[in-house]
Amino acid sequence: MVSGTNDRYLNKQVAIRIAYERMEPNLFWLNFLPAIQEETNAFMYTYDNIGKASDPKKEKPSKYSQGAAFPELDRTRKVTASDLTKSNGFSMRIGREVIRANVGANEIMDCYNYAGYWLAEYLNKAIIDTMISGAPGTPSWTPTAVWSDATATPVEDLRLLKYCMRRETYPFRLTDAFVHVDNFKEYEGYLVNYPMTIGQQSLFGMPDGGDVIQTPIGARLRALDSGMNEGSIIGVDQNNPAGEIHYFNDPAYSMASFTYKTMFNGAVTVKQVDNIGIHFKQYEELDTHDTIIQFWVENKVVVTKPYGIVYYTGI
Repeated sequence: MVSGTNDRYLNKQVAIRIAYERMEPNLFWLNFLPAIQEETNAFMYTYDNIGKASDPKKEKPSKYSQGAAFPELDRTRKVTASDLTKSNGFSMRIGREVIRANVGANEIMDCYNYAGYWLAEYLNKAIIDTMISGAPGTPSWTPTAVWSDATATPVEDLRLLKYCMRRETYPFRLTDAFVHVDNFKEYEGYLVNYPMTIGQQSLFGMPDGGDVIQTPIGARLRALDSGMNEGSIIGVDQNNPAGEIHYFNDPAYSMASFTYKTMFNGAVTVKQVDNIGIHFKQYEELDTHDTIIQFWVENKVVVTKPYGIVYYTGI
């Protein structure tokens, strides 16, 4: 129980930490894209879509002769682009009766938990949309059938998808493929119902009830509950990120880093993380005396290496 009013919880240190505790389990893209802090809302980045083999300035080495100089070579430079971080958020109303009540802290924490989940959902959708729009779309890939069809061969589909990312002189290799949970369920059903020996089951990576399956083609299949349409698939290389998250923290409403509680190896652990642009503000409305809280994130996702993404539909 809390004695007195609950104003002590209406500050950015508490609000952002609690919201992030709810966000963190759902921010799966943070393991695939580096987050870069900016000093202002404007930033620069480089865009690379020309490989060494396809560089129009590529030349073969010249034969060396005594007294002659090797020819001077040039190469196509990466494209430098600029962009601005953008703020997206929402407001929530907390009645004065909640602020002054002994049990009002629970209502405030519920608001922070909801805000965290909704912010994570927004960030994931923004990242997915950017990845889809930035994917090159070639070469062609056609699955055998939609994965709900009895004739579907999803393992073979993933094997062929792996080679859609492979390009000469580029380092990208398929490590992870994201699908809607309905398609994940269909892949899981394919494995469970396919007649295999115990040894084959080990090779094929039988599901363990989680949201990730290690497939026999060397990549992981991951389930998403939202953000992607059923029937689509995004493949990435976790070892060579195809994009970046640029973020800005306004010190008046945010902080550069904070600690929060999370589960690690079955135990509650306190971790310190950099703030990826999460902001909080609260104020009292004069006529009602209700407290208005605002959460927003200020960042921008950009694709820097489009050939590190494959995106298709048809499963």
